[in-house]
Amino acid sequence: MRNIRNPNRGTYLPGTGIVLVAALGIMMPSEALARDSPMEGGRGVTAGGADDAVPETGGRNSGIVASRSEHMRAQRKLDAAERRHEVLTVIGARGSYAASDSSMGDKRPTPFLQQTQTTNVVTRQTLADFSPQTMEDMAKYVPGMAIGNNFGGTQDALIKRGFGAIDDGSILRDSIRMPIGRNYQGDTSERVEILKGPASLFYGMQEPGGVINVVTKAPDFRRWGAGFGTQWSSLGGGNGHVDVTGPLGQRFAVRLIGSYRNENYWRNFGANRQILLAPTLNWRQERWDGSLAYEYVDYDNVLDRGAVFAGSNPISGPQKRLDEPWTASFGARHLIAGHLGYRLDTHDRLRLSGGYNRDDYHDRQADPSSYSSRTGVLMRRYRANGGTIRANGSVAFDYLGDHTLWRMRHEITAGIDYENRNQDQGNFYQSANQGGFFPANPVYGGLAPIGRVNAANSNLQQNINSASGYVKDNIHLTGSLIASGGVRYQWFGLRYGSGIPFVQTTDASYTKPLPFAALVWQPFRTISFYGDYSQSFGANQLSAGSVLEGGYKPTTGREFEVGGRYEDHGLTADFALYHIRKKNVLQAAGLDTDGNLVQRLTGLAGSKGFEASLSGALTRHWSAILAYAWTDARTIRDTAATEGHQLIGVPRNSGSVFLTWAGNLPWRTITMRAGGGVHLVGTRAATLDNSFQVPGYGTVDAFISWTVPRIFSRQLSLQLNAVNLLNQGYIIAPTGSAYRNSWGQGRSFAVATSIAF
Repeated sequence: MRNIRNPNRGTYLPGTGIVLVAALGIMMPSEALARDSPMEGGRGVTAGGADDAVPETGGRNSGIVASRSEHMRAQRKLDAAERRHEVLTVIGARGSYAASDSSMGDKRPTPFLQQTQTTNVVTRQTLADFSPQTMEDMAKYVPGMAIGNNFGGTQDALIKRGFGAIDDGSILRDSIRMPIGRNYQGDTSERVEILKGPASLFYGMQEPGGVINVVTKAPDFRRWGAGFGTQWSSLGGGNGHVDVTGPLGQRFAVRLIGSYRNENYWRNFGANRQILLAPTLNWRQERWDGSLAYEYVDYDNVLDRGAVFAGSNPISGPQKRLDEPWTASFGARHLIAGHLGYRLDTHDRLRLSGGYNRDDYHDRQADPSSYSSRTGVLMRRYRANGGTIRANGSVAFDYLGDHTLWRMRHEITAGIDYENRNQDQGNFYQSANQGGFFPANPVYGGLAPIGRVNAANSNLQQNINSASGYVKDNIHLTGSLIASGGVRYQWFGLRYGSGIPFVQTTDASYTKPLPFAALVWQPFRTISFYGDYSQSFGANQLSAGSVLEGGYKPTTGREFEVGGRYEDHGLTADFALYHIRKKNVLQAAGLDTDGNLVQRLTGLAGSKGFEASLSGALTRHWSAILAYAWTDARTIRDTAATEGHQLIGVPRNSGSVFLTWAGNLPWRTITMRAGGGVHLVGTRAATLDNSFQVPGYGTVDAFISWTVPRIFSRQLSLQLNAVNLLNQGYIIAPTGSAYRNSWGQGRSFAVATSIAF
């Protein structure tokens, strides 16, 4: 496969990009800054309040278990020692692919061996080394995740344990549910945590496969610092950013991250552009702590309709696109989030948290509608979303207690929450089908972005309100045995309709109790075993440009899971076996005559499988990430044409192997890191009736970096990343029809330079 360039596309950063790059000079990309920046030592405000936080991860809404006064005195001494260094680092986190704890399962940091459900963490060092660009890249480092219909590469669509879609609400940012779109920003992200299985106990309406939380970078209370960076792509263009943080007196700390990106697309034309601005303010005073964060993103990204299949083969390769240069998704996103915490005493805490996000979204599509193998002509049409507002708002009030009763320790989490999810689409435009386009020898410009309002698809309005109460108690029966029980009582109401004139088709509300139970046994210091039962409950949501076939029902799921864990000296490993059943599964069932994605509810689907992973240090110099998943996800009860068939996009086998070497070179104490690995994905069903499949693939990624700790009192770094080194051509996301199947990215290289002080 060879990338064919459009001679008319630019390779430089125009306008504000030139100004930013010129001002920064030698700068650092976000991925390098995540490893090297002084701000990453900044102490994040944890759920337990400022006095309970230690600088383990720097995340805004998670940290280490509340420490005692002796620990705090030792920490103050450590902070004083660190101030003698030019560059501060996070204690215990530098260079590690393993995470010793996670807050996903309990709304508080829980040690790895005591977690009641499977949790995977993509650590800061993983993000720094391999420089992922989207949320979909996380599937390389976590077992049991695959890529679903990502709407031309513009939206997150992660399938977890066989279930998931672009509109499933499973992507969180600092525990705030995010709308449809791209929700991973490397410039602001500290780490990514994935809770496997039903997560409705604390996170409300969710798929039974799991939920993903992006933890963002927090301000540094200890000292002022800054980092600058650029990353240049072999495709042309790149990005630059600045990150500044520090204390404002004793009680406040601030952080400001800004970035600009203008990078050419990997196929024969297109470019992705983005402006990001993200200020954060943290506060702490005696028993109180709080945070307030805002993020603004202005984006203009390629919307690539990908591959068209005739039979079991694509009609053309990945080199040349089948749409037009004007295709894009563009808009502006706003996110505001915060929390206020109060420590009642050493055992009890209260926390009020919430957030609001809004995406003003537009798109233009050159949509394939039919293909003739006899003539070689592809029919296309113009489709456009004239403007959609997607907004989510939520608030939660939590009590977190830690008490001893009858010689048993109780970790109690209880709370109430409210959430509103709203989608309001304006006019939807569409043209007639137009021929004259030959994929074997494409000539662009024949399809104009002009169409008429499609009254049936316009004015889509969807509003979901939910309110719940929940409680969970982790009971330490003995020093090695933990029993956990909990329940959530969930209510939600849904109103849905569309069309000009507007026709409301759904107005209903539903309630359901959702129990949870788990048992953790730790017979040895380094080994534990666990089993759990959990349920999920939520709304089936439709996206713009899709229609529902048949009646509406909410979706429910349940899971049984058993597994084991190992942790010792910076190395973690785990395995899990699970069995999931989901009712009323929203599935893609092809396209209608107007090009709308037809969706319908299947009666029952199931997933069972085995997952295993290993992350962390093998020796002093070698680290590894290993992941494997066997997943059997099928339709169990539906029509005769689909029963027993594989679910769309779910590979039976997938896995990854990544190895990294790290050490010091003899010249000027230069630190070097080098690594790489392979990500393998098996064959996947492309349609609900399995009429054809997309083949498996393997991609090879690699990186090498050098860091000089002190040149003119500054830390300088250089990093080279390679993606899909063997230039494998593959389909990353089947969509449920012969059209709109997304190609995976071709080979590309990125060179990053950085400075931190």
